[in-house]
Amino acid sequence: MAPEDSADATEQADALASAPASLAAEGSRLPERSPFAGRSHGWWVGLAAFLVLFCTGFVIEFGDMDRGMAEPAGDTFLRYQLMLECFALLLAYVVPFFAFVRCTRLKAGVPRWLVALAFFAGWFVPGWIAGILNEGAAALVRMATSQRFADAWGDAIEAPIVEEAVKVLAVAAVLRLAGRDRAQDWLVCGMCVGMGFQVSEDLDYIEAQVAGSHADLVTAVPFTLGSRISGALISHWTYTALMAVAAWLLLSERRRRTGLLLMLVPLLSHFAWDSPLGDLGALPLGVICALTAVPFLFVWGDVTFDGGRSLLSCRASEA
Repeated sequence: MAPEDSADATEQADALASAPASLAAEGSRLPERSPFAGRSHGWWVGLAAFLVLFCTGFVIEFGDMDRGMAEPAGDTFLRYQLMLECFALLLAYVVPFFAFVRCTRLKAGVPRWLVALAFFAGWFVPGWIAGILNEGAAALVRMATSQRFADAWGDAIEAPIVEEAVKVLAVAAVLRLAGRDRAQDWLVCGMCVGMGFQVSEDLDYIEAQVAGSHADLVTAVPFTLGSRISGALISHWTYTALMAVAAWLLLSERRRRTGLLLMLVPLLSHFAWDSPLGDLGALPLGVICALTAVPFLFVWGDVTFDGGRSLLSCRASEA
């Protein structure tokens, strides 16, 4: 065989040997399977219901921002300008929160899209539903007790039950649609749904303040700093995170005692914050925050780094 023929034969053999690898490389560049492929009819119904609730909340959130600001006409521009300034002040807690969430999701292996989906779901879905249910619950409290008792304790009774239930249902809906069920997913999704709800609530309070009387208008910035931002460190995002992990323990892991005990932490903390105890000064508020922060930090560390191993180890007397 001539040297030229031998070289050609070697090149052909190398080409044949590399063919499977090149075909595999081409296959890896093929489009991935559609995330909507193989979904059940129930999943599509759930998605449609979620989108209806989401769009309704979006319209309610932004369609009512002009309330009360048409009169007097001379104040309209000033009120809108002040409203935007107060909205911008909320970045004082939103930006650090997302920096914390970024570190958490990277450690926990949670995708970025779930963070965005959970945040906007918390912003537009549970807030308006909780508002309607809170009004009904407040009426029931007034009927069952007295107007004086309802004024003092009504918010403390109705808000924890209604708001925490609606928020954790929003977390469950997001994770169900996303097809994820790890402890880390419940934790991060709970944090983000809670923060979305917190932003929605703060926007509503700011809108009402700016659209109120002249006395309310001139105190809008101090109100935002003192009433909304000062209480953002331990608020809805920590409550919902704890409720979400408790729901994971109850629904996914069948740890009833641990789940129920953990669920009591945000419910009691929310109750204390909205009760007359929250008006007694900085010391009681600090104690309430500490009683929430310590369990949250324990749960956050255990779930983020160990997948909830310590929580799952609490098996004694559990069914």
